Amino acid sequence: MKNSPPLRRGAVERLAHIDAILETAYGTPEAELGNKADPLDEAIYIILSFQTDLARFSSTWSRLRAAYPTWGALERVPARDIARVLREGGLQRQKARTIRRLLAEVQQVAGEMSLDLLRTMSDEDAERLLTRLPGLSWKAARCVLVYSLRRDMFPVDGNTVRILKRTGVLSRRAVYRRRTLHDAIQGAVPPPRRRALHVNLVVHGQRTCLPRAPQCPRCPLLVTCPKVGLTVAANRHVQVFLATPAETRDAVARGNARQ
Repeated sequence: MKNSPPLRRGAVERLAHIDAILETAYGTPEAELGNKADPLDEAIYIILSFQTDLARFSSTWSRLRAAYPTWGALERVPARDIARVLREGGLQRQKARTIRRLLAEVQQVAGEMSLDLLRTMSDEDAERLLTRLPGLSWKAARCVLVYSLRRDMFPVDGNTVRILKRTGVLSRRAVYRRRTLHDAIQGAVPPPRRRALHVNLVVHGQRTCLPRAPQCPRCPLLVTCPKVGLTVAANRHVQVFLATPAETRDAVARGNARQ
């Protein structure tokens, strides 16, 4: 059976509206996400982020670096010792093993405990190398490319998929683990806007469009969001629509007033 396309009709236009609203509401607060300028640091930071929230994996990162100031020092200790340090972030044994395997592979591929070789590679070659490393998905690879290498890529994380399904940009049947979804969303966002929209979607997903009990009344996207997959009061049907410029300004004003 042929897979249906992940993007719904009008997705490019909807994304442009969402981008404009979120940029006004949040202003791309990249610093609060804590991503790393060094590509190997960023790769490990992203592994720590799996299935946990920003506060916990940021704290776990600080504990890890305090215990092991260099990656070479970490590579020489048993995985169980690393897991004890990572306990706060959850999945500690899995993450400890993955980080150990990643560091061993980096040493073999790069000849050093560094991913600085990526800096001279094309986007395609750098992404190919990263996704061959243990524990790094397309999302993780593109985070390294965006945050450490300053490339015009668009990492698709769980926040992004959740928000874009609820707002009608993505099909409800779109599958996160398919490469076609990641490439389709990236291709629908103009390269100069990819970084900012990614950051704002992550922030929006952590502050407002939560996995459970989303804060819809205070959402700056309220007038554009059909709330796909959410229970609507009194079971009223909500049509998918795009905001007019006036509606967009009003929505942003309401969202800012409630922040």
